[in-house]
Amino acid sequence: MKNFALFAALTGATTLRTQPELGDIIVSNDSQNFAASLAQEVVGYLAGLPAPDESVSLERLCPLVMTADFFQFAKAGDEAFITETDGSDIRATGASFKRIETRGTIVTDATQQKGLTKRVDHRSIPMVNGSRVAGWENQVAMSLMYRLIRADKYRALAVLDGAANSTPVVWSSAGNPDGDIRAAAQRSRTASGQMPTMLVVGSAAQQLRQDVFESPDLANQALARRAEWSIQQLAQYAGVADGMIEMGLIQTKKGAAKVDQLGTAAYVYANMSAPMVDDPSMLKMAWTPTMSGGRWAVFIQEGAAWTDITVFQQTKIFAPHTKGIEKLVISES
Repeated sequence: MKNFALFAALTGATTLRTQPELGDIIVSNDSQNFAASLAQEVVGYLAGLPAPDESVSLERLCPLVMTADFFQFAKAGDEAFITETDGSDIRATGASFKRIETRGTIVTDATQQKGLTKRVDHRSIPMVNGSRVAGWENQVAMSLMYRLIRADKYRALAVLDGAANSTPVVWSSAGNPDGDIRAAAQRSRTASGQMPTMLVVGSAAQQLRQDVFESPDLANQALARRAEWSIQQLAQYAGVADGMIEMGLIQTKKGAAKVDQLGTAAYVYANMSAPMVDDPSMLKMAWTPTMSGGRWAVFIQEGAAWTDITVFQQTKIFAPHTKGIEKLVISES
C-alpha cells in the first residue's frame, strides 16, 4: 500500500509485514460507503445517512476542487474577466486562435492532512449475545467526520473574512439594511467584473435586520414585511444567486462559552458550483484523494482492550481572488 509508513505514523498502526495485507489495517472512503473492508452493518449504516447540514453549507461557502498534494494557482489574476472588444477572438484564414495565458502571481500551495482519532474502550460497547452491537464504529467515525467538517467551516469563514473589503454600516429604523446589502453586491460586481453568487449573513446580523423592519419607529412601514423574507428572497433582491444564514456557534474547549461564529456581519462574493483551480471563484477548498480514492479515509486499529478509530482527509481552503469579496461590518448605532 502506497504511503503506508505515513498512515502508520498518523494512526500508530503496526504490521509484521513490510506492506499490509487484508486484515492488517482497514481503509475506506465515503465515495465507496467506507468500502467492503468494514463490516456489512457499517456499510449499510453510512449508505442510509443524508449529508450533514454543516457539510452542505461548507461546500456552498467554498466549493470543492480536486488537486494533487501540491498545486499552483494565479492569485488575483483578472484575465477571466477580459472581454475581446477588439475582435481578437476572430480567427483569420490560416491563423491560429488567440491563445489565453494564465498570468498574475503564481502561488504554490499544498493541501493539509487533517484527522482525529478516538479510542473506544471495549467495555463501553454494548454486547448482544456475546457480540458487540453492530454499527458502533459508524457512529464514532461519523462524529469525528462532523467535527472535522466544523473545523473546516470555521477556517473557510476565517479565510473569507481575512480577504474581504470591509464597509461599516449602521442598521436602524432610519436606514435600509437590505439596501446596504444590495450596495455591497454592486461593489463586488464593480471590483470583480461579475455579480456575486453568494450572500452570507451572520445569525446576529439577521436578527438585527429583522428587528429593524419590525420596529414601530420604521419610517416606511411598507418595508415591515421584509422581516418575513427568507434568505433566498433577500439574495434575489440584492441580485445574488444564493444566500445562507450562518447559525454556527464556536466552542473551543470543554466548558467554554459558545460564541456566535459571524456575529453582526454579512458577506457577498462569487464562487462556482464546479470550480477549477484557475477559474474566477473567490473562495475554494482544494482536496486531495486519500489512498483509497475518496475524500475521506477511516483507519481502525483494534487492540485487546480498546479500538482506535481515525478519520482523515487532506484539504486546503484558499481565496485566489480577493477583489470583490465584500463585508458589511454592522452596528446598531
